[in-house]
Amino acid sequence: MSLQPTVSGKNNKKQFYWQLHHWVGLYTGILIGLLSLTGAMAVFIPEIDALVQRHHYKASSTLLPGELPRINRAVNSLLVKYPKQRGLSIILPDNPENAVIIELNTPQNKGKTQRYEFFVDAGSDRVVAHRPWQSSFVNYLRQMHVRLFEGKWGRQLVGFGGVGLTLVSITGLIIYGNFMKKQRWPNIRKATDIRIKMADWHKIFGIGALGFNLVIALTGAWLGLQPWLQKWLDIYAPGKNKTHIIMAPKKDRAINIDWTSALQAARKAFPELKPRHLIPSSNGAGTITFRGNLPGVIYERDINMLVLSKLDYKPLYKYDIREQPTADKFYYIQEALHFGDYGGLMVKVLYTILGLTSAFLSISGFVIFLFRRKKKQRLVGNPWKAIVFYTFLSLLFLVTIAIISMNTSYSLASKISGVVINGVLIGVGCYLLIMTLKKVREKRKLI
Repeated sequence: MSLQPTVSGKNNKKQFYWQLHHWVGLYTGILIGLLSLTGAMAVFIPEIDALVQRHHYKASSTLLPGELPRINRAVNSLLVKYPKQRGLSIILPDNPENAVIIELNTPQNKGKTQRYEFFVDAGSDRVVAHRPWQSSFVNYLRQMHVRLFEGKWGRQLVGFGGVGLTLVSITGLIIYGNFMKKQRWPNIRKATDIRIKMADWHKIFGIGALGFNLVIALTGAWLGLQPWLQKWLDIYAPGKNKTHIIMAPKKDRAINIDWTSALQAARKAFPELKPRHLIPSSNGAGTITFRGNLPGVIYERDINMLVLSKLDYKPLYKYDIREQPTADKFYYIQEALHFGDYGGLMVKVLYTILGLTSAFLSISGFVIFLFRRKKKQRLVGNPWKAIVFYTFLSLLFLVTIAIISMNTSYSLASKISGVVINGVLIGVGCYLLIMTLKKVREKRKLI
């Protein structure tokens, strides 16, 4: 007497998890596929950009290993050429053979600014090339992966994609975990039905990449929803330095910095730091901020910090992640885990392979759904047409936005992407509303 409710309860739970896996996977599948594909490439952003600089812009450096970069003349020449610039910053490469990048926000028409990157040969101290940052391929790749080029709330939409991947991964483990333990793994059934074969591959890849998908999903959800979560939970980014205004902004910007001396002072004050981002103040604080990395740790890039005085290059503030509380370390480990930015090239290769399995799961799940729907409803059409159609549209979207962003206008690409994404969301919302109303009417007829 007591056994039946227990079995029924287990069946109801399994049915609930299956329905959750089914519908969440169906409505987030394309989003997860796009993010997986762009993410598989985004892990190589530094390497891709280095190749673009060397081969497209012919930008490299003749600096010898161990030497400090020579950039004084290049920086001063740019400041003379662009006296109304805003937001000067300098990016040092990980490889001394690559060019140093000087970033300048230059005024444009109607009060707008354009961010340019100037490539400097740090051996000869001269500017060799430049580019508008927004038109670069690596900027497209990051913006597409981080916010789908939708500036208003695209980042949060990507965060919801991470939530969806989390639910799909967990429910997939609950549904197929015991089933996979009872059979030889991996096992592909010998069947002519494409749905059965694809279902077996779907289970194998899903269980095999489960740990990776959960890491990517949870960190992606946090990074995407971070603006909202920080506001709701009153969380602030740790390690921020509170500067004090000690002079007029005009006087601050006019101070001539000897970058070689500043780098020597930074090396003495924080020997383990590998500085990557050098930012002189322009608000009257009279400081130079050095952001960089420490060897042998897994944290977000450029979070370790040293602040020097512009006047005498003495240290004013130091932030070493190794000395910080656990909460700070947890906050700054998310991005490194998400992009595989630790452990070298082989870790990134592994991230790319596993990332592509997530894209395969979104496609295979759609295949299973369409073939099961055809069999259940006895439909005549060929499901492969729909699969090819949606795959083609997704790739067309990625390629079109890339071409517009890199050759025409970043803002135009963002507007088009916003129209497409919000149009799809409105369409899906209307479809769900219509289907819900239809089911309500059918239930009323039965009553």
